[in-house]
Amino acid sequence: MSESRHLPSRLLALPMYLMLALTREGYRHAVRTKVRMRMPQYAVLASLEEFGPCSQKAIAACVGFDKSDVTKIINDLETRGLVRRTADAEDNRRHRVMLTPKGRQELRLGERELAASMRDFLRGLNVQEYRQLRRLLLQAIGVHDDRFRSNRSSGGSFPPPS
Repeated sequence: MSESRHLPSRLLALPMYLMLALTREGYRHAVRTKVRMRMPQYAVLASLEEFGPCSQKAIAACVGFDKSDVTKIINDLETRGLVRRTADAEDNRRHRVMLTPKGRQELRLGERELAASMRDFLRGLNVQEYRQLRRLLLQAIGVHDDRFRSNRSSGGSFPPPS
């Protein structure tokens, strides 16, 4: 096979491949532009702010991440003083995780940084297309995961590209 800059048309016909490629490119964009807060950390902090203190298991279920990954994320966030773990009053084998004031502040900064990165990354879309992309993604995943179906009407905090 000669070195080519083209993709097989069969791949271009598969939305799943296109979503995977977009995700990979989004990660590369975040690294290139030196986005400090990654989506996993943002997801945990946003969940804690919106739903309040809860167990690591509940956070994992909420954001759809593996429990061991959430533990690593929380370890990092706790080291940075963004969250705090306390013994669960009902079962001291478990921990409740809560957002610290510093974590709340970092969430706000991360939100602005991620919004700017998102606007730049998706600059090929106008406002209407951005909203349509979001709606279609929620519709597609909502068939498989109720958490996305119940949040379909929420506008989210990321502004569409200008």
